[in-house]
Amino acid sequence: MDLGVIDALKALKEEADILRGRLAGLESVKSDFDPAVFSRVNADYAKQLAGLEAKSEPLRQQARESYARLRGALADISHAHEAVKLDRQEIELRRKLGEFSEEEYKKRLQAIETSLSERAVAHKQGEALRGRFLEVFASEEELLQAVPAAHAGPASTQEMPIAEDIDIPMDLASLDIPAAQTQILQVLKLPEPPKVPGAPAAKPPAFGASATMSLRTGRLVPQNPEAGRTAIPLPPKPISIGSEASNEIRIGGPGVEPQHARISVDSQGYTLSDLGSKSGTRVNAETIQQRLLRHEDVIQIGMARFVFREG
Repeated sequence: MDLGVIDALKALKEEADILRGRLAGLESVKSDFDPAVFSRVNADYAKQLAGLEAKSEPLRQQARESYARLRGALADISHAHEAVKLDRQEIELRRKLGEFSEEEYKKRLQAIETSLSERAVAHKQGEALRGRFLEVFASEEELLQAVPAAHAGPASTQEMPIAEDIDIPMDLASLDIPAAQTQILQVLKLPEPPKVPGAPAAKPPAFGASATMSLRTGRLVPQNPEAGRTAIPLPPKPISIGSEASNEIRIGGPGVEPQHARISVDSQGYTLSDLGSKSGTRVNAETIQQRLLRHEDVIQIGMARFVFREG
């Protein structure tokens, strides 16, 4: 990832600091020179400083927007890291209860340790980037001034295509800063998510063929190996979840029924319903029968864990 904007701001800041130092020194020798000379030099330095500020401001705004995305990426990484730590505890518990053989336990544990390591590396890289931003701003508060929400995306309608997404939450590739000069990170190249089949043309959506619905797109982002490696876009139609191949979202492993759950959609958003499964469906660690999903809800079916995200 390149930080051309940060490098440019750093150079402008250094020039501005020099000019401020000269203006301060000018005041200390003011009495030694003719007032006309003092005024001329003072006006020249002030004009140069104003020019540097005018050049810096649009770059600062670009940096703020990119920093907001970086904060969102770091929050995603931390959230995923905590989820994986819970997965490790769950596997330990299931092994003690005799559900896994030693070989299966080691296999699952290795996958979790790898995931934890990857997220730790991504978090370290993100913190290094954060330090570069803070080099050219007085404080984080200044960086966060007048910045739109990092996760806010454009509203989409039923006819709009499902947005592409990354497959794991540690991707920092979206933080594209223009005027590239200094590359400090290799951008992660991740596969695109699979396309979920659209609704048949002959069947109108549940909210009525004549209705106009404004709906933010949703997706399920996997948080452990059992949930897969790619984010799953949610289409504007009901989709089924379970172990059978006929499901739009197929999940294997213990505790997953052939027809386990369903996600339906209406004008209020996406609703997750359990289909009478024995092991249940959980949202934010709570067993549910039906729940209207909210941004960042954690869904667990069997061993598979997802985070629901809008936009």
